[in-house]
Amino acid sequence: MRPRPSLGGIILIHRIRALLRRYGWRLADRIAPPDAPRPPPDLPRGRPLRVGFVVCEAAKWGLGSLLAHLQQMDGVEIGFYPALSDLSLRMTRAERRQDYARERAFFAGLGPVWADLYDAESDRVHEPEQIACDVAFIQQPWGMQDLPRRLSGRVRTAYVHYGMAVIRNDRMQFGLPDFHPWLWRYFLPTEAHAEAIRAAQLTGPARPKLCVTGHPKFDTYLGPAPARDAVPLWPHPSDTGRRRVIFAPHHGLERGSLGLGTFGWSGAAMLDLVRTHPQVDFLLRPHPNMAIGLARSGLMQRAEWQAYKDCWAALPNGAVHENGPYWEVFRTSDALITDSGSFLAEYLPTGQPLIRLERAGAAPLNPFGQRLSGGFYRCADAPTLARLFADVVVKREDPLAQSRAEAAALLTPFDQPSARLITQALCLLRAV
Repeated sequence: MRPRPSLGGIILIHRIRALLRRYGWRLADRIAPPDAPRPPPDLPRGRPLRVGFVVCEAAKWGLGSLLAHLQQMDGVEIGFYPALSDLSLRMTRAERRQDYARERAFFAGLGPVWADLYDAESDRVHEPEQIACDVAFIQQPWGMQDLPRRLSGRVRTAYVHYGMAVIRNDRMQFGLPDFHPWLWRYFLPTEAHAEAIRAAQLTGPARPKLCVTGHPKFDTYLGPAPARDAVPLWPHPSDTGRRRVIFAPHHGLERGSLGLGTFGWSGAAMLDLVRTHPQVDFLLRPHPNMAIGLARSGLMQRAEWQAYKDCWAALPNGAVHENGPYWEVFRTSDALITDSGSFLAEYLPTGQPLIRLERAGAAPLNPFGQRLSGGFYRCADAPTLARLFADVVVKREDPLAQSRAEAAALLTPFDQPSARLITQALCLLRAV
């Protein structure tokens, strides 16, 4: 009898199989280029349109407004397909089980779970045959790079980039050969992003249909901001007069990454600001992959990173927020300090100052990001950070306020919510 793989090795086998499958496809494509993606089946008449969301990380969930629009419509059913994130694939089995349970619970709170794409008891990843809907929105490519290709001919796959593309990273944004070309619809935030894809002149017969609709993330700014005393994540939530600052470090620290991360100097510099400004509240919002980026770069191992977070949270004016949506802390804050990419755009509509931490050799801003850059205070070392913090946050000197307002206007190109435009595109299916 062939021995069964150990439970701990099943996930590794899944990853190896995925890599072999993708590389096999690419070799075959060179020998005999494929036809265009197979057309999806006709929609059965007389039943609701089924729209599913293949999800894995609450921290990257940005389609809340789209979900709300669909839930209010007659003739549409929505459901979730929770999957493992690429991050969880690197965890131990016990950590992976706990992580999956937490992420699944978040999405189960938003709507019905139609099927799990992971079984925690056996530590097995389910095949995509579990996905049985008319349209499937895929949250991210990572861990799912070949899902649109595997679903081709059976399920219409749609994608909204989980962030706002402001960094030059063509592969992630439109260059994954088994992901982007096989999409049924790629919903894009601006015409500038669509033009970048057209200008790339992607090869091969497969092409996604590009739909410029704005980004649903920015629909949140159409509603009123929460009251400053209604967000318990802050160290002193009821003291609404205290200045509030978010520190959002990026994980791109190791060689081969985007190189955006500045934690090598900004980690200690920010902790020093927390200690020396007790009259200001600080919230640490790290990228979900921060622990991995620190370990790969050699800056900190997991225990050291945990100690850093514990030190931050132990200070009377410090707090840590790692999981779940972040809009309520954005909209009740007074400044953002970050070396991230998407946050540079996502924070602008708050109208509050944004200090961008920079590092030599990092991936540059793409053309759209360059149009936003006039609204950022730029900082590449600890002394400059201390000076900017004193001027912009403490003294409230803000000469870039008008530039930020002009940049923020670029993020919402339409006079109606992005979710409404995407919903209209889906409703066309019912009219066919």
